[in-house]
Amino acid sequence: MTRLVLLLPLLALSGCAGDEGDDGFPGVPGDKGPSGSAGNPGPAGADGPAGEPGPAGLDGDDGRDGRDGRDGEDGRDGAPGEAPPPDTLCPSQEVLPADRLTMAGARRAFEWWEVRRHLRFLEVLDPGYTLSVTATRTRQERIDAGDVCVSDLYEAGRLLFIHEYTPAEGLGHRLEAETTGRVSPFRRVMRGEFGGPDTNTCASCHWRGGPAGSGSLQDNAMLFGDGRHASSADQRNPPPLHGVGAAQAIAQEMSADLQAQRRAAVVQALETSEAVEVQLLSKGITFGTLSVAADGDVDTDAVMGVDPDLVIKPFGWKGTFATLRDFATHSLHFHLGIQSEDLVARYNGDAAAPRHAQIGPASPPDREDPDADGISAELTDGQLTALVSFLAMQELPIVRPPEGLSGFDEAAPGLIPPRELIFLDEWTRGRQLFREIGCANCHVPKLVLNDPTFRTVSNISGGTYEIDLSSQAEHPRLHYDAQVDGYPVWSFSDYRRHDLGERNRALHAEGGVDETTYLTRRLWGLAGSAPYMYDGHAPWFDHAIAAHGGEAEMSRLAYAALDFAGQIDLRVYLISLRRQMRSVIP
Repeated sequence: MTRLVLLLPLLALSGCAGDEGDDGFPGVPGDKGPSGSAGNPGPAGADGPAGEPGPAGLDGDDGRDGRDGRDGEDGRDGAPGEAPPPDTLCPSQEVLPADRLTMAGARRAFEWWEVRRHLRFLEVLDPGYTLSVTATRTRQERIDAGDVCVSDLYEAGRLLFIHEYTPAEGLGHRLEAETTGRVSPFRRVMRGEFGGPDTNTCASCHWRGGPAGSGSLQDNAMLFGDGRHASSADQRNPPPLHGVGAAQAIAQEMSADLQAQRRAAVVQALETSEAVEVQLLSKGITFGTLSVAADGDVDTDAVMGVDPDLVIKPFGWKGTFATLRDFATHSLHFHLGIQSEDLVARYNGDAAAPRHAQIGPASPPDREDPDADGISAELTDGQLTALVSFLAMQELPIVRPPEGLSGFDEAAPGLIPPRELIFLDEWTRGRQLFREIGCANCHVPKLVLNDPTFRTVSNISGGTYEIDLSSQAEHPRLHYDAQVDGYPVWSFSDYRRHDLGERNRALHAEGGVDETTYLTRRLWGLAGSAPYMYDGHAPWFDHAIAAHGGEAEMSRLAYAALDFAGQIDLRVYLISLRRQMRSVIP
């Protein structure tokens, strides 16, 4: 395997054999480590421990056309180099420290801040540096061969997530330049199924509550409009992205259950020559009734909360994307105008996946550049795999009573003060009320995952990349529980769509889902992801609950009927659903 040693670890890798390139940029020196603290007084006046070394400086680039260059042997368009020697196996698969409120966690946050700062200078000196380097380091054929460490895919995906894309890299499009004279690549109100773009980086919208979080009201996307008037569009608030790897894994197991029940019903009907009805059920969640005629014809009219194909789609406010790869591919195009190799292959009918909705004219001048911006392969298949891997390895939010610091003195050198539980009585009563008034009927607190493996499949190479979310994801992560014989996922969702009534009617149907139907929102991490509801119109829990209608009407009325103390208890429980604290440098 190739160990991609950035500062951490992506910017300092020496490429495999290639032609000699231009001189790289010089690295920056690491900071000097802090001085050791004085030793405790004693008879001999013992010395204090030595200070820790500062972080390593960035190594220089190996040259655009040389060993790491775009056209070199190991470059973006070149042939792969020789296999690395066996002693370059990944030394560690940990992507972040287990406890991020330690000196190690703070040091990692500082190192990451330094990477971002330095990259901005490198982009000025060599525009396109980040995309060139990450394309070289994440070639899909190397990923398929198992020659790229999962921790390095995480770091490459992290860089792609925060990268500020430019028109020279494919941001936006030029489909209207000649007719409208538009200069700015941005469009605040999106045009139909084509989209914007409305931003230049994923991180500009996914930031609240921590990295890859939700967005504020001002970050709302205005979807399916006429390209000009806000009143023509449906507003959508950026959802938080924590735990999305586990969400896909849960959804895929549920899809497999439902499809197995359909196959069994068809076999039974054909063998007995009698009609069969089956109650679709997975992980305790019901999806209505499937009817199969004696001749094997399947009727899905009474199926509820899922498409007739019985594929659970856990992404998008209306549940329109089955995999993180589909979600990321669509979002890159829709919000940034970045058309990945995967997207273009689907557009041309060359990929093993359905053709994507409108990304260019029916007969583009250049099949490899549907948006006519002069840039093709704006994101390689390997870069897409890296971005998807980064998202899949986001941590799981925590479910525990609120905690407070018991003083501010260190528990021990380098450790934070101890924490103690607070508001435990209110939290306990609120948890019970969550079930009693019917919130848990749709926001099912816990589902059990059988297999902790996240899988993403390249639609171009056909290769499957796997990540063990119980050992390779960020902390907190999946843990096996012998009592349930699986991996508990506390996502607070039934992964079904529900009708929320006329008060939540959208202007447009979306992906075949009607205007009043939405996917049950996953409530984990709720405390740090305000505003709430699909369009961010609810600034607080009370407003979000009051906005529920349709199938959730009874729960809304039950909450309104609680006395003041009962509503407080439920709020305490909801605000305890949060992400684990970490050290972050904005």
